[in-house]
Amino acid sequence: MKQIVLTGVLSLLVATAAYALTHPDLKDAFSLAEQAIKKVEDAQRTEAKGADFGGHANKAITLFQQAQKELNEADKYNDSHQKKPKQ
Repeated sequence: MKQIVLTGVLSLLVATAAYALTHPDLKDAFSLAEQAIKKVEDAQRTEAKGADFGGHANKAITLFQQAQKELNEADKYNDSHQKKPKQ
């Protein structure tokens, strides 16, 4: 249960980073990863009803969070290397 709460808090922290994204497609991908995290968390909440994921659900959440971090880094890279119009 502590793992679920911790994962939820981390998800909220990472979700705030989505607003900093400037590329619309990366922003969409970030949101889809967030939706996937929430779905996995929903599945974990049903664990009491007999579902058992053997730690794989937590690993999936971690990987989705890593993907979100990579999307942020990709967006930062794009912003810093994008050709600026000459004035």
